[in-house]
Amino acid sequence: MGDSVARRDLRVSHAEREHVARLLTAHFEAGRLTPDEYETRSAAAAVAVTRADLNGLLIDLPGVDAVRAREVLEWTSGRGDLKRSGDWLVPPRIVLRSRFGDAGLDFRHARFMEPSVTVAVDMWVGDVDLRLPPGGSVDLDGVRTHVGHVKHRTGASGRRGDPHIVVTGRMYVGDIRIR
Repeated sequence: MGDSVARRDLRVSHAEREHVARLLTAHFEAGRLTPDEYETRSAAAAVAVTRADLNGLLIDLPGVDAVRAREVLEWTSGRGDLKRSGDWLVPPRIVLRSRFGDAGLDFRHARFMEPSVTVAVDMWVGDVDLRLPPGGSVDLDGVRTHVGHVKHRTGASGRRGDPHIVVTGRMYVGDIRIR
């Protein structure tokens, strides 16, 4: 068995297929793929056997740097509310910065790029309201409030759910509510 296999002919893993699926989702969200193209390419990624199969799905799209911006959603507000709900793509990291205003993230109908999401909070005056989807869980150990409360209304089960939201950072005046 002295013959070596060309890199393009190497078989791919589930993780590689899922990575390409996430890239395709980011390109679709950026408007580079039509709904039909996205559906066709995503289906092909799910059954790809070799690296050549996966590479062919990305060959006409910009490199990873073009979609990396979708891996972090940064919101900043001096005054006013930051809200997201409905069908939206949740990146692996969300940063919320606000001086005066509330932040509301409704994850119930969202699509997650990763099974775990970090929500980093840097807020002066305002509340944070997170609505979890069924089966979701939250870790609040890394967030601090100076004047306010952390209210976990779903009841912590002690098990890690899917998706899992990790909240970090600080709030000076305000509450964090998990529903």
